[in-house]
Amino acid sequence: MCPGFVLVDYMKTSNDLCYVTIKGDSMWPTFTDGEELVCDLSSYEKNNPKIGDIVLSIHPLKPSVMVVKRISGIDAEGRIFLKGDNPDPIASTDSHAFGMVERRQIIGRIVISDK
Repeated sequence: MCPGFVLVDYMKTSNDLCYVTIKGDSMWPTFTDGEELVCDLSSYEKNNPKIGDIVLSIHPLKPSVMVVKRISGIDAEGRIFLKGDNPDPIASTDSHAFGMVERRQIIGRIVISDK
């Protein structure tokens, strides 16, 4: 596993939802290593991503890798700045390292449930 990445195991479960399993600590304390989440694959078909959303995205430099990150910025061209929640600056590899991602690289929105 690459340090700083939130790698996920991806398993499609229906047309609109999939489960992802967090692999890493870059979204700590929001999510922990091994936690299973639900991703809404249709969330952005009619709505635009917004700041604060937690999303499943294709890593822009490693297309076979998916990451879970929080949207912390969107520029005028629609490119998206993704950031891990971990306050340790070296605990998350995010847009600080790999730059902004294109809208088409966002797979879906993580559905937050009450724990």
